[in-house]
Amino acid sequence: MNIHFHTKIKTLYLILIAIIAGMIFIGHISTVNAYERDQIVKSYGVTSEFTESMVNIGFDRISYGELVAFKTHDVTVPYINNMRNLGFINIVPGELIAFREQEINASYIKEMQSIGLGNMGAGEIIGFAVHNIDLKYVDEIRQLGFSNIHAGEIIAFKAEEIEHKYIEEIQSMGFDSISLGEMIAFNVHSIDAVQINQVRQLGFTDINAGEMLAFSILDINKSFVDKMKNFGLTGINKKEILRLKQYKIDKAAIDKIKAYGLYNKQANTVIALTILKLDESLIREIKSLNIDNYSKAEFFESRTGKKHNSYNDIEMFNELANVVSTIYSREF
Repeated sequence: MNIHFHTKIKTLYLILIAIIAGMIFIGHISTVNAYERDQIVKSYGVTSEFTESMVNIGFDRISYGELVAFKTHDVTVPYINNMRNLGFINIVPGELIAFREQEINASYIKEMQSIGLGNMGAGEIIGFAVHNIDLKYVDEIRQLGFSNIHAGEIIAFKAEEIEHKYIEEIQSMGFDSISLGEMIAFNVHSIDAVQINQVRQLGFTDINAGEMLAFSILDINKSFVDKMKNFGLTGINKKEILRLKQYKIDKAAIDKIKAYGLYNKQANTVIALTILKLDESLIREIKSLNIDNYSKAEFFESRTGKKHNSYNDIEMFNELANVVSTIYSREF
């Protein structure tokens, strides 16, 4: 589960909104007939010389609407070259139009580049301008304890308008190393001290920020934990409880495992059998293996459609291998 997925999507959405306003007129021109288009283009002073100048600097596929928008927003060859010299080599017409709409100039770009956020793209610069993000605001974020931050996260943070009191509350709950992206996700999912304490009261006291997000997103509660324990599963740890919910382990799944005589009350075994999709075909495939010389990773992928690597999660990788070995050695 990618805990930053929502943050990334939200950031891209905010940047897109910043660009799209300048493209509405372009879309309008693309819907009119050729005569009307030519009249509109001429009325805005789009000459053949202007068009040729844009083609000569690399915009050989530029549309009529973009040419008109360039003209109305004063996107000129010197301006484009200036932006390219500042590092935006592959900047596209829509971004240039948005630059002009947001009054982004060399001075503003140099200030943003001095903040130390790596190579900011045109979309991120636009996002900063739209949300009035400056050096002072970025410094304030760093003073809150977020040092390893990215431009996209800052845009999403500003859009969410997260209160300092909320940040202090979460950090005081033991998440003092929480990242900015995780803090944004905490706010999106309304994670507070009450919810954190509820998870800890379930016995999962050593969870980090990413795991807390997973608990919230998967809605791990006392009812679910009690149900798993009622199945006879013992010593369930935090990774296992998340996987039990993720793979929708229920009575039917447990009963199937019992019917094959493979139930050992271990959560990891139940999860591994579920991942491998326990059925007659699994047993046949395992029985046909050269058990002492087969590619575990390839076999797991063939059954699940996903890659399983020992270096990503050695515990589950090993359990999948143990399940295969157990089935191979059993009579059914």
